[in-house]
Formats: sequence, C-alpha cells, structure tokens
Amino acid sequence: MDWQREAPIVTIESPWVRMIAERWRDEAGQQLDYWRVERVPSVIVAALQAGQLLLPRPQFRPGLGRATLDLPGGRLPPGQTPPAAAAAIVARELGLAPQAVRAPRLLNPQGWPINSSFSNQLLYGVVATIDPAHQPTLPYEPVSFDRAGLQGLLQRLDCLQCRAVLLELLLAMELPNVHTAEHDVT
Repeated sequence: MDWQREAPIVTIESPWVRMIAERWRDEAGQQLDYWRVERVPSVIVAALQAGQLLLPRPQFRPGLGRATLDLPGGRLPPGQTPPAAAAAIVARELGLAPQAVRAPRLLNPQGWPINSSFSNQLLYGVVATIDPAHQPTLPYEPVSFDRAGLQGLLQRLDCLQCRAVLLELLLAMELPNVHTAEHDVT
C-alpha cells in the first residue's frame, strides 16, 4: 500500500516558498503529520576566469547569523534554464556584465534534491567561463582553479550546496572519464 495524503492542516505561502503541514496515512494505516516546503530550484555557479574560480566576498546569512563564503548562487526564475540564470547570478554577485558569461555548462541536468524528506527544492550546478576582458566590479576572492586551490576552498565553505558543486568539479578533475552534462570541466 502506498502512503495516502490526508487533509492539509495549514499552508503558508510567499513568492519564493510555500510551507505545508499535512497529514499522511502510511502503509500500516497510521496517521502521521509532516511539514514540508515547496521551493523554487537553486543555481550555484562556478565562475571561472583565467585559471581562477571567482567567489563573492563573504555575505551575511540570516539562517546562521553570520557571514559565510559561498559560490555565486540564487533561485531559478520561472521559465529560465539554469545556464541562462547563471549570467544574472554572476552579474548580481560579482558585478560582471551578463554578457561576460561565456559557455555556461550544466553539471547536473536532473538537479539534485536538497532535502527530499522535507522539500522539493532542486540544486543545479553551472560552470560558467568568464570573458577575461571583463573584471568584477564588486569585491571578490579569486581561488586557483586547480586541485590544491579547490581542496583548500572546500575546507572554507560552510554551504552544503556550494560544497556539492565544488566536489562535483573536483571529481571531474580527478577522474578523466567523468563528464559534466556535455562537456569536460578540465
């Protein structure tokens, strides 16, 4: 027997998130109350320029109550693909013109569920080459795009979404037969 959704208990909505408390009946017939969240997908961008990964300066994160170092990221606007959203994300977080983004490549075409027990939100990783003629206008931190640079960065990142994208990049560098979407990262 599959789980059966019973009546919703309460729903709280905003443009970016919907929280739902609902009752489910499991295969044993027991009623269980669950909270779940419906969110639009996230896009994390690995912005590469001249052998460096460009990161925005640490930003304050209300969920943690402190600033954290992260890769550029944001929500996927309705109707856009993750590679198309990468240009706007890089423009907002690094102060680069959207046309500075060249050849954005999707790391994971299906999206990774962020927390499947609680949310429907997916994470997409995009590798975006930045035209060397464009320089960020916002403060940024360059990290060497090699194994040592990425491993050092991994030790400094708190964000699990950013870490997942970085680990995927490291995996593609370590294993020559690993491809991202349609292209090698190396």
